[in-house]
Amino acid sequence: MDAKRIIPVVRVQAGRVAGGAFEGRPADWACRLEMEGADGILFQADTASDLDWIREAAGSLSVPLALEAPFSRWAELEAALEAGADRVILASPAAMLTAAAQTFGRCRVAVAVEAVLAGSGWRVQLPFEPDGRDAMDWLRELKQCGAGEILLRASPEGEAGAALYQGAAGMALAVLCLSSGDEPAAAEALLQGADGVAFAAGGWTPRQWKTALGGRGLSIRD
Repeated sequence: MDAKRIIPVVRVQAGRVAGGAFEGRPADWACRLEMEGADGILFQADTASDLDWIREAAGSLSVPLALEAPFSRWAELEAALEAGADRVILASPAAMLTAAAQTFGRCRVAVAVEAVLAGSGWRVQLPFEPDGRDAMDWLRELKQCGAGEILLRASPEGEAGAALYQGAAGMALAVLCLSSGDEPAAAEALLQGADGVAFAAGGWTPRQWKTALGGRGLSIRD
């Protein structure tokens, strides 16, 4: 079993970290989280422009930096990667996915997907498909279009959601579990094939996550 990654998620609004007591410069928080054992940092930004803070944060880190933002123009993708983001995360459905994967390499392009259990199957809400697209079909299509990784949120989590990660792993698709903070549910996703877990920063530290998950028999990066 490959060692699993533990990646804190930091929300950024107008160039500043947002969320209760968890505020300040993104670069400062990124460095703190790296010192606390993070294997990477995922920034969720409210805009895909004015990304000077990305350049500052990237210059302070030795772990990979990913950026999820409302990218709508090609120039925004180029600017984010040139500023130092190691990977950009597109919304689902993923406009520009194939072109971005061909231009920058699929390892630098990921897609965020939220799947909901409806009846006996997993569905993804997409434009022009009000009843929801079969999640496995959609993940397979994203892989074919060039997605290097999927940032996947399953609702509900736990044993039900684990089947979704197992299916993605079965198609050799790299998947990062976007966790609500439920450690047992995240552990189940990892056991079923997710490559790592992303969680909202501000609660447990990355090392606390690693200790808890390692106690469940999982191989976790040092």
